[in-house]
Amino acid sequence: MFPSVTKATSSTLSEAMESSNSTYKLYYFNVHGRAEIFRILWAYGGAKWEELPIDWPAEKKSTPFQCVPVVYETTSDGAVLQICETEVIERYLAKKFNLLGKNEWEQLQIEQIQSSTEGTQYAYHLQVVKGDFEKRAENFRKFYDEHLARFIEVHENHLKNNGSNGFYVGESLSLADIKSTIFIDRMTFLRPKDVQEVVFSAEKTPNLWKVRENVHAHPNIADWKNSQRYKELSVNTHKTLNF
Repeated sequence: MFPSVTKATSSTLSEAMESSNSTYKLYYFNVHGRAEIFRILWAYGGAKWEELPIDWPAEKKSTPFQCVPVVYETTSDGAVLQICETEVIERYLAKKFNLLGKNEWEQLQIEQIQSSTEGTQYAYHLQVVKGDFEKRAENFRKFYDEHLARFIEVHENHLKNNGSNGFYVGESLSLADIKSTIFIDRMTFLRPKDVQEVVFSAEKTPNLWKVRENVHAHPNIADWKNSQRYKELSVNTHKTLNF
């Protein structure tokens, strides 16, 4: 059963979006997947959220774009907003929690990094995670040659140009840092069994590793990653994707 979404004028709904103490409901599968970043953003922002039960075959056509994730936000005045499409939700939540920089120029830089990481992460999903199971190790090495080596070079340079301080933009955490950290962790978490190479480390990718350390050091994020629910999602993700 989906929440009843508020029907109102665009100006009224726009005002409702300014709520600073909303609560959230997530409609998604029982895995990390595309919703992992939402959960981390909510943890970072200290927001309250819950997960809706999902019966995808029966409910698919009832979702706005026949895909997940879908987020329902209940604002401080009681309005219920429905938000769809992963990257849209990411940026919306990042704005809520002041993770898009101090000005429009910083926001542009952050969104460029976020988009670059999303593209590389999606390529990994298609080529390795969803690719031929028997050829996962081979596909991983192809992915490294075709995508990951460039990603590392480019992102290490961006971070170096920002002073090698463990942040992509300025001197504080942003969506860019969180997005790349999730990708780095996923590359380890969903690494084919026959692949022994360690791609990301303090020695091989010092600037990216420093970003990861900064994100993991945030107390709210650390608490979430140590939670029982996070561990359950990790187990379910491994089982679902056969890793």
